[in-house]
This record gives sequence, C-alpha cells and structure tokens, in this order.
Amino acid sequence: MAAKKMGKIDNTKVDGSFISDGFSNLKQGPVKFRKHDGSDYHKEAVERLVTLPATTSDVGETLSAGHAKEKTENRKQLL
Repeated sequence: MAAKKMGKIDNTKVDGSFISDGFSNLKQGPVKFRKHDGSDYHKEAVERLVTLPATTSDVGETLSAGHAKEKTENRKQLL
C-alpha cells in the first residue's frame, strides 16, 4: 500500500488484504487465498507479471548496445 501511495506502482485495483491488513485467523487462510485468487486484483497482477517482461527490455542489454554503438562511432571518428 505504501508503494501505491508513493506512486511507485500504478495499479488500478489495489486490495489491502494481503498487503497491509492481513488476517489473524489462520484457519481462514485457504478461504481467503481462494477468494483473492479469483479477485480482479490478483488477475491484474498476474497479467502484469506475464506481459511486463514481453514489453520491456533488459537495462543491461540496452546499456551494452548503446555503449557498443558509441565505441563504433568513436572509432570512425578516430580513423
């Protein structure tokens, strides 16, 4: 919940059950997990987990590609 308040995550559906509220009766755990598993909150989180890696690139690869391009351009300038 703190990350949501600070704007670090942009989730349209936020549920405090497993983030800040929790539950104190462990016997109710399986019931709460099943309920959460079917919720829109969980479905959106899973969708983001699946689609995010496909839509973003690795920072290391991006930096490495930029560095390689810069080295090539610098060599051309020297020659």
